[in-house]
This record gives sequence, C-alpha cells and structure tokens, in this order.
Amino acid sequence: MKQYSKKALSLAISSLLVSPLTSAQSAPSSDVERIAVYGALTTTPLVEMASSIDVISLFDIEQRHAQHLDEILNKAANVNFATGASRGRFVQIRGIGERSQFVDPVNPSVGYLVDGINYSGMLAGASTFDISQVEIFKGPNSARFGADGLAGMINVISTPTSETTNGNLQLGLANYNSWFAGAALGGALSDSVNYRFSVHQNSSDGFINNTWLGREDTNNQDELTARVKLDWQVNADFKLNTSVHLIDVDNGYDAFSIDRDRTTLSDEPGKDTQQSEAIAITADYQGLSWANVQVQGTYLQADLAYGFDEDWTYVGIAPGWEYSSTDYYYRDKQDSSVQLKLSSKEQVNNDWVVGFYYADKDEDLERDYSWDSAAFLSGVSRQDSAVFAQYKQDISDTQWLTASVRLASQQFDYSDSLGIAKEIDDNDWGAELSYQQQASANTMLYLSVLRSYKMGGVNASSLSKANDEGLEAFRQIILDNSEFGAESLVGTEFGLKGANQDGSLVVDFNVFYQWRDDVQYKNSFVINQSFVDFYNNAASGRNYGLEANLRAVISPSVDVFLNLGWLETEIKGITRRVDDVFENLQDREQAHAPSYQVNAGINWQLSENLTWLVEVDAKDDFYYSFGHDQRSDKQLIVHSNVSYSHGDWQFSVYVRNLFDEQYANRGFAFGNDPRDEYEFHTYEQFGEPRRIGASVNYHF
Repeated sequence: MKQYSKKALSLAISSLLVSPLTSAQSAPSSDVERIAVYGALTTTPLVEMASSIDVISLFDIEQRHAQHLDEILNKAANVNFATGASRGRFVQIRGIGERSQFVDPVNPSVGYLVDGINYSGMLAGASTFDISQVEIFKGPNSARFGADGLAGMINVISTPTSETTNGNLQLGLANYNSWFAGAALGGALSDSVNYRFSVHQNSSDGFINNTWLGREDTNNQDELTARVKLDWQVNADFKLNTSVHLIDVDNGYDAFSIDRDRTTLSDEPGKDTQQSEAIAITADYQGLSWANVQVQGTYLQADLAYGFDEDWTYVGIAPGWEYSSTDYYYRDKQDSSVQLKLSSKEQVNNDWVVGFYYADKDEDLERDYSWDSAAFLSGVSRQDSAVFAQYKQDISDTQWLTASVRLASQQFDYSDSLGIAKEIDDNDWGAELSYQQQASANTMLYLSVLRSYKMGGVNASSLSKANDEGLEAFRQIILDNSEFGAESLVGTEFGLKGANQDGSLVVDFNVFYQWRDDVQYKNSFVINQSFVDFYNNAASGRNYGLEANLRAVISPSVDVFLNLGWLETEIKGITRRVDDVFENLQDREQAHAPSYQVNAGINWQLSENLTWLVEVDAKDDFYYSFGHDQRSDKQLIVHSNVSYSHGDWQFSVYVRNLFDEQYANRGFAFGNDPRDEYEFHTYEQFGEPRRIGASVNYHF
C-alpha cells in the first residue's frame, strides 16, 4: 500500500467510513468505489443491501490506531458497548444487547463473526490488525445469521490472500507502558495456492493504579493473535479456502474502585483471559450448470477465564464490617458448524439462494466462589439447525423485491452439580422482505420489513443459589423462574443511499421502528448484600430512531464526515425487587441505549505527504441497567492524528481522548464500601483516558 494520497483518502472515507452508496452499475463516475458486503447470504454490493450496514475499513482502523474492536465501535451510529471486563466485550445495537455474562450461558443478541467463525460472546480477543473491513449489520438479522442476529451482527473479514507478494509491518508505542507490533505477509505459494499470515501483539499496563499493592498493571492488556489463510484453486470449478486462528489473551481485571476513581485497593486482582483455536474450511464448486455450491465447516475450541476481587479491598480495611471474597468463572467452549448453500448462477436475472445450517455447541462452566463450599459446575449442549432461502425478483430495470426466510430449531440440554437438569426444544423463524428502487443514477431508496428471534434458556445463575443459606424464602421463586422464553423482534426500515456524480458528497440515511416482544432482560433480587440474578421476559419494548452518515469533500485538501444516530426506546412489563420493595417499570428507557451518538471529523491534506485528522465522539447519557436507575454521564471525546507518508512508509503521532475526559462504559449501583457501612453508591468502570502514542507502518 503506497502513501495515502488525497484521492485515496477521499475514496476510502467516502466509500467506507460513511457507508458508500453507489455501485458501478448505477454511477458512471470512477471516483465512487464499489464495496462488497461479505456477510450477506451471497456477496452483495453495499448499494443493493436494503438495510443499515456500517463498513469500517483498514484505513479507518489505522487512522484510529485501534488495536481492538472496542476502540472503533464509537464510529458506528447507534452502536454502544459495555465493559465489566478487561475489554468492551458486550455490544448493543439500537439499544439491544447483553451487558454482562457470569454464570448463565448467554445467547448474544448481537453476534460476532470473523472469517465465518462464530466468536459470539468472545470479544476479549477481537484484534483489528490485518483486517480488511468490519461490517456492522443493524436491526433484525436472523434471516441471515440466525439467533445471534436478533439485533444485529458484527462481521469481520481479515485481509484476503493474493497472487502478488504483499504485507504490512506495524510498530507502535504509547503511554501507560503500551506497545503493539504486528507483521503480515501474503502471496503465492504456487500457481494454484495463495497464502496470508499475520501475527500481532498488544501490551499495556492499563489505566488503573492499585495503591494497596503498589502496582500499575493489575488491569493490564496482554493480547496475542495469529491468523493463517490458504486458498487453493484445485481446478477451474473447485476452490478450497482455509482460515486458522490462534488467540491468546492474558488480561488483568481490576477495574472497579471502592473510591470511585482510577485507583483500586484490591488485594486479589482478577483476570480476563481467552485461549482459543479455530479453523474454517470453505469449498466452492461452480461446475454445475444451474447452481453454485458452497460448503463451509468451522470448529472452535476456547478456554475462557474471568474473575475478580468481589470486595475490591484488602483484609483489615474496616474490621467488623469488611468481607473478603473472590469470584471466578472458567469456561470451556466447543463450537462446530456446517453450512451447505446453493445459489443461482450470475447470468440469472432473478437471484436465489437455498441452504441448510447445523451447529453443535458445548459449554462447560466451573464457578469458584469464596462463599461456596465447592465449585459450581454446569454443562450446556446446544444443537442448532436451520433451513434458509432468499429470492430476488426484478420488477423493472430500476425496481426489485428481495425476500428471505430462515426456519430454525434448537435443542438445549442443561445440567449442573446441584442435580438440576433441563431440556428445552424450541422452533422459531426469521424473515426479511424488502423493496428497492433506483430513484436516479446515483440514488437508491429502500423499504424493508424484518423479523428476528432469540431462543429461550435456563437461569443457571439463580439455580446455583437455590440452596444458599439466607435465601430459603426465595427458593421456590428461583425454581419457578428456572427458565425464560424466546424473544422476537419485528422491524421496519426506510432508507436512502445516494452520492453525487463524482462522489464528493455521499449520504446514507435511514429511519427505523422495532417492536420487541417477550423481551429477555436480566432481573435480580437484592437481599441485604446478596444478589440473585436471573433472566425474565418483559411484556414488550419499542426501539425507533434514525441513522445518518454524511461525507463531503469541501476542497481539494479538506473533507469532513458525520455519523449520527438518534434513538428512542421504551420497555413495558419489567418487575424488580429490592429487599421487600416491589417495582414495576413502565415506559422507561432501555439500558445502554443513549438517545444520540455522534462521530464527526475533519481531514486536512496539509501537503502531498502530510495529513491531519481531528475526530469527535459524542454520546448521550444512558441507564446502566434495568435493576436500578443510575445513569452514565454524557460523553464528548476528541481525538487527533497526524500522519506522514513516504513511499510505502507511514509515520503517525496520535492522541485519543485529547482533553482527558473521564467517562464510563459500565456502571453498578449498590453498597460495597465497609468504611461507610455499605451505603448505596454508583460504581463505574471508566473508559480510556488520554492516550498519546506514535506508530510506524510499512505497507508493501
């Protein structure tokens, strides 16, 4: 990759950062790049997708100096995330998505795929090095992705192989004793085999000072990722693609402060780790006269560990009031899947796809909790199967309809060391019907109606406490709520995607309305200092708003961009109990659903080789949970990046959170300070402080 010229910069931003809109067939200008979306049932030009999809490119990732997915999510409108771990592992799209995971085997509302491998719920190792693009699908997407696509999907594509030798070397340093280094190389092994290899290490002391232990690395980051791709063109009609991933994350977790700042007093800091190996093999056969055939098989094995110092303090801080305990969760996950897909040949006017999907998922948990006399063990086995189809009907040269449907079945078996066993068999469906019209040479309008689903499950967390001392009065309530039901989401969306002739002005705008039924939400009993968490189904919810992405070239040396999300949410039928007080929430905003989100910036081409980016992230305040009414503060974060390019080299100096604003990505509300006899407080995990760094990239 050569230096970032002004033309390359304009193309990258207009076509990727703000969701480029114009395909080659509809725009004669060569300045508007044609972008493919790989997460659809077939690879499809972005302009032909009748839904809101943000595409974040390698260019965007490098300008942000992001080493992890959670460092770029604020670039997408109506996308939020929660920490409560070493990284932002829990994503919400349009206000829908999980905010934590402890005992319960969670089926995420927002899934996460990398090269076709399902990492949903495992974002600790979400490295962004050597990634060609990140596709963020918003709204109901079960017709494409199944249960993991209830509210959306994050689909990541690593850099593909190529016949020509090319690569990338990266090295960076930043404050908080941070450094990162990566190397990627690709090319041809023979006339028929291409390869791509990458390895990346990210390390940092983190942003916490543990004053009791005298350490500044108890919330550290130690993240290693390696990927290999091999593509073998067996013959003219048959191709095999293989992707192998190795992830080794050994992060600390010491984020919540009893003093409610960036200093902790924990005497037993926790950890957040992921060691995983995964492989995906895809076989494409195009030798049939009437259809193309694709078979993909994946396998993933992951060992996950997550734990923390529950009291956040040390022995002796408040004799007579204090307690001391740790809570650790060790998971062993195995996930294998196979998908068979038949699709129409390219010359067919009305495209179609039919297919079958099967996945076998096992998850074993060991919880080691100081207050339990023995470890709590549980095992979950899931078998997911589905048939799916898609059909595109041309109405005229400028109008077409697309219909998709997915019929799914899940068998869910649960057992634990308390002798509790549950079996759940469920069936559900997802669908999409969209109308698209080419309104002009460079403008497309669409209207879509969609339905998503999310299967029910078992409340392992509450069941693990059914026999706990002090909870005898609630045992029957716990047993009565041992299961929770499926959730469905129906949405409608209207959008416009357009650009002027030369691509100097690009607009992507949509409005949406989503109906949630039988909303799955985390409820809890709070009795003194004891918590009993479990999932319930609320009556209903509503999520509606708009997303607008704008990019404009102001002059040959200046371009600007704006990504804006506005969101309104409400929930009905939530009940909660604190001690002996019952509450019923009606028409309250949903958790982690800020009313507005803004990402905006300006890019200056100061000279042929020198560029300067100033970027702003803004976010409204939001509720942290359904279990209490505490809210975050509003956020306004400024970033800056200066890059100098010379041939294949790029040198950058950057600042994220320029004004060192303190903001939070996760919050809890309860009493946990023995020094004030456990008065009620809001405790928050703060986001990244001011980061100052420099990097060098060599693209060849």
